[in-house]
Order: sequence, then structure tokens, then C-alpha cells
Amino acid sequence: MEFDCESVKRLLGKYKFRDLTVEELKNVNMFFPHFRYSMDTYVFKDSSQKDLLNFTGTIPVMYQGNTYNIPIRFWILDSHPFTPPICFLKPTANMGISVGKHVDAQGRIYLPYLQNWSHPKSVIVGLIKEMIAKFQEELPLYSLSSSDEARQVDMLAYIAKITEGVSDINSKSWTNHETKAVNKITVVGNGELGIACILAISAKGIADRLVLLDLSEGTKGGTMDLDIFNLPNVEISKVPMWSGQEVMSHSSQVQLSNRAVELLRVKGQRSWSVGLSVADLVDSIINNKKKVHSVSVLAKGYYDINSEVFLSLPCILGTNGVTEIIKTTVKEDTVTEKLQSSASSIHGLQERLKF
Repeated sequence: MEFDCESVKRLLGKYKFRDLTVEELKNVNMFFPHFRYSMDTYVFKDSSQKDLLNFTGTIPVMYQGNTYNIPIRFWILDSHPFTPPICFLKPTANMGISVGKHVDAQGRIYLPYLQNWSHPKSVIVGLIKEMIAKFQEELPLYSLSSSDEARQVDMLAYIAKITEGVSDINSKSWTNHETKAVNKITVVGNGELGIACILAISAKGIADRLVLLDLSEGTKGGTMDLDIFNLPNVEISKVPMWSGQEVMSHSSQVQLSNRAVELLRVKGQRSWSVGLSVADLVDSIINNKKKVHSVSVLAKGYYDINSEVFLSLPCILGTNGVTEIIKTTVKEDTVTEKLQSSASSIHGLQERLKF
């Protein structure tokens, strides 16, 4: 793609060292002409925001004899080139992040080149070359299985429902509240997993009131993420209750949705998968669906297990909790043998932990 120098200059109107930045980006384009440039809002860890130039594309990484095109995103600060870019992986819906030495659960990239950044010795092309070299040692992304990919799609759909204001929870009126019991759900913990549970439950529209119990000393951690969502009927302990939604313009909704999706994609996949599973469990309990779920139950008396241990077994779940444990008929002997082995190992560990 041809590098439009004048267009980039206009985008960098408020940058302190615009000409130096443009010259470096021209050099980047010579080596990686497929990168696409735009101005977008970057949200820092302290929740402050700034419009920054960023560019996205893929870099080729050879790993175990195969070449992978790793999608990345660079944010260029307005003090560039005297400060290093902020770098992230930009995984697609069928990719998961492999947390490692150079990548965290949010997909942010950490490299010695960034830590030792010093103009004019340090340049973006050099940074990309080191990135390729490090990723050849430890591939930062992996392909999701079909079931994981389906969950990722579900998560994005849930976020879209929330940010576009079409969650079933929004349609409930106070009249309804007066004629039936109020469903109140409390989520303990304000980390990524707690936020994922709140969002998934909200999107399903199964709670009249949601409470996020924050046990930390201050308003830190995952609670900050909720600031970008327009959630009704959510109360956070130590934080003022959010009493309802304000009408947003279409452009504001689009911006909110884009930020939400970006947040979702860089968060740890495990938290969101667990959040969706928790929402499914809550749905079955609240609405007495009597669906089959794998939940931890006392296994004594099942599969010829005589010790008091808890195992994850397929159960029918409803308003009264577990109403029945399902005994599988597939390869019965093998299943029983493996469950008995697990029960024996857990029981042995419990015995060693006794004082």
C-alpha cells in the first residue's frame, strides 16, 4: 500500500515531533507496506484517554518449520520517537493468546528493545525485527478449537447486546418487579473473572439486580473496566449505584461498542470462558431449566466411589440446585475406572492435609 505522507502528517497535527515520526513511518512502510494507519482513542491504565496514531498488520514468524502471520497493533505516542510505541497482539476470533515471557494476558508485548528504547538508535523497524526473532522462540498465539471459537463469538455477541442496549434486562419494567420475586445475583471479586461474570449475566438478562462485591482496599483492578459499559441494575460495593441508562447518540454507541470489543479481545480468554459458563449455570438455576451441566458434587455413592470427595459430574440443575446426577453409558468401565482413580488421588491428598 502506498504511503500517503501528507495524510499521515495531517493525522499527526498535535504530535510534538511530527516530521521525525513521519520519516520513521515512511521507513516502516518500505519494509512492511501492508500496515494500515488510523487515529483512534487509546485508554491508559489510569482510565485517561488520548487520540493516538496506530497501525495494524501482520508480521511473518517462522516457528517449527511453518510460517505464521502474527497480527499486531502499534500505538505511537505523541512524544515519539523519544518514547517507544505501545505494542499489542491483535488476535482474530479464532486465536487465543499464549501468555509468556514477552506477552501478557491482555496481549501487550514486552521486549528488551522497548525497555531500552533510545532515540535515534531505536527505531520501529528494529523493534519489529526483534519481535519476529522473539516470537520465533515462543509463538504468542494459538488456534482455538471449534468450541472455543464458538465461545469467542458468543462473547462478542454478548458484548454487542450490552453496548447496543438490547439486552433482555433492559425490557423489564418496575411493574414486573412488583408482581414477582426479584432475582438478585451477587458476584464476589472485582478482577477480570468477576467482570466477565457480570457482563455475561447482564447480557443474558436473567437478573433484576446484580451486585459486584469488591473486597479490595480501593477501586482498582477489573472494576475500572465497567466504566466503559452502560449497564442497568448493577451495584458495586464501595462505588455509587448505577441507577439506569442514559440515552446515547449513535456515534457514542458505536464508540462504546468498539471499545468494549477491543477490551474483550485483549482480556484473558480463560476469564471470559468461565464467565460464560457461570452465566449458563445461573440461567439454569434462576429459570429452573433443569439442564445438564458438569458441576462439582459429592461423588460418594456414584461409580462405586466410597470416599468423601467432590468431582465434576454431569448433573441436572434447576432452582433447587442439583436434582439428579447423570450416569454416563458411554464406555462405562473406562469412565468408572478413571473417576475412581481421580477420587483416590484426591482422597489421598485430603488425608495428607489433615492435621
